[in-house]
Amino acid sequence: MFTIAICDDDERIREFIQDCVNEFFSVSGAQYNFILCKNGEELDKKLSSGDVSINILFLDVEMPGKTGIEIKNSLQKNSAVEKIIFITSHTEAMQQAFGLRVVGFMNKPLDKKLVCEWIRNIYKEYSNKEGITFGDKVYNYDDILYIKSDGNYLVAKLSNGKETASERMGVTSFLKELENRFVRIHRSYIVNLSHVQRIKYNEICIDNEEAIPLGRSFSEDVKNKYDDYVLAKVKGRMGW
Repeated sequence: MFTIAICDDDERIREFIQDCVNEFFSVSGAQYNFILCKNGEELDKKLSSGDVSINILFLDVEMPGKTGIEIKNSLQKNSAVEKIIFITSHTEAMQQAFGLRVVGFMNKPLDKKLVCEWIRNIYKEYSNKEGITFGDKVYNYDDILYIKSDGNYLVAKLSNGKETASERMGVTSFLKELENRFVRIHRSYIVNLSHVQRIKYNEICIDNEEAIPLGRSFSEDVKNKYDDYVLAKVKGRMGW
């Protein structure tokens, strides 16, 4: 899951970045979560658990206690944080802020467009590496049309017409690992909403014109989720 950490002693800054992130992901439907810290000590405590992985860390340069520069230096050998974006009111501090994992700087007051641009660029890089594992291969989410259950095994149909190797797992368990655009439409099928062309009474037609059965008990939920997905896409493209 994509994780955004915000370490800033100003609650308004934390909330502003959260709002930008929520708005960005309302379009993609991707799963994400936040780690919010008021100071470096809180961030250290989160990282000390050993099971935290942060994709973007928005880090204030000047905070009570441990400074952003000190935090950055302590993270040089810590792979738990992938990328750091510094937040500062003092441009003269930037010289000390350069280093491994530091990818950018934002001046206060923050600009919404710039925050969203950083999120978009880093998430794009992240999503290009993310995907679904079948057998010994990882497949990009965009390449998956649907996933079919065959007994205790799952197989994915790809946009190039091929099928993946089978993966031993149940539909319910596997669905929990996927992005929100993947929806269960039948006891044996999970479909990628980004490849749905139309929904009929008892079937769903996808990009390759294949018709997949739509279970009666899943029908209402699927239609609602598809409507929400399409609306989010339209809002994103229109800038609403």
